[in-house]
Amino acid sequence: MYLNDNFKTHFGFLESQLASSPNGGKYLCGEELTAADILMSYPLIAGRRKIDKEAYPKLIAYAEMLEQHEGYVGSVKKIEEASGEPFKAML
Repeated sequence: MYLNDNFKTHFGFLESQLASSPNGGKYLCGEELTAADILMSYPLIAGRRKIDKEAYPKLIAYAEMLEQHEGYVGSVKKIEEASGEPFKAML
């Protein structure tokens, strides 16, 4: 319960950032992937089950897009090769 207000604050902020992305871009800062998106990718992917799909549809779509990005997919593959275990993003 303690975290719910924090989730609402931060998820709402990110949802509004995506809605106002420059030039209608699909990333936080516009049309191109930036360090901001890379930094946000892990916590959003790992914590996606905490995000209300109805309240934050842009944020869910964004997290799913980041998870399918070739850079993320390649990173997961390298982690799995090095560890010998399936990768699961979790907080």
